[in-house]
Amino acid sequence: MPPSSLERLVDRLVRTVGEDLPLWIESASIAGSYARDERDEYSDLDLFFLIAPGSDVTVNHAADTLIDWVGDVVLRRGPVLVPHFGHSITAVLADLAVCQMNVNTRETIELNPMRSASRIVLDRNGYMTSLVEQSKSMLIDISEVYHEHFCYFWIRALYAFRSAQRGELWRAIEYLADMRKAMQQIIRIQHGRYSPVVGPYHPAKRYEEQIGADEARILEFSLPEYSRKSVLQSILESVEWFSRATQDTADFPIEPDMRGSAEKIERVVRGGV
Repeated sequence: MPPSSLERLVDRLVRTVGEDLPLWIESASIAGSYARDERDEYSDLDLFFLIAPGSDVTVNHAADTLIDWVGDVVLRRGPVLVPHFGHSITAVLADLAVCQMNVNTRETIELNPMRSASRIVLDRNGYMTSLVEQSKSMLIDISEVYHEHFCYFWIRALYAFRSAQRGELWRAIEYLADMRKAMQQIIRIQHGRYSPVVGPYHPAKRYEEQIGADEARILEFSLPEYSRKSVLQSILESVEWFSRATQDTADFPIEPDMRGSAEKIERVVRGGV
């Protein structure tokens, strides 16, 4: 089977060690499944680029240049600023393969545990190598992640309920989708499948069926029809599910004030459905 467009792009980047990239690009690295050698025919290619200090190149110019460098792009989105990752450019190639590029300067790039699996191809001054090594030593406090999604869920539940009460069903459904994301995160954390390298949405294959089944059950009650009654019922059932799922706090204790606020929101939702 001939190599895919992404495999050819990776081969070119590695073979030339980035020599065909502009000099204002200080470093280039491969991330995601291509860096971990876990790719399949459906994988995207994640590339990270760092603009050299002192360069007057704008992010928009860098994006245009990198799109030309990739070549054969039929759809493009970005640059869009993504928190903790930088300016993101998505390029869809003619064979519908997707290349995701992130562009940073030294001022915008952040330490991130997910960088620890990066495969550095070009590093003119050693800056990215040092950053990746520092990222490897970062520890993720899973309790903080758990609490973040706990609070996020209840805030979104309140927004969803108020939007539904106003009759803004489209907005309530958007908030329901946010609630569902938090529910999925809680499931994965409780299964011990939250990984700063692999990412929260990609469990190991042997866990996929178990976690996927739990997530599928969420969809049974969190995808409403376009009616006020159905949307409110989905919000209520999502709230009830989340409340039950987070009752056992032995591993992730919830502060009384935080728990009390969640229970107050749950009572408001129950009273309005």
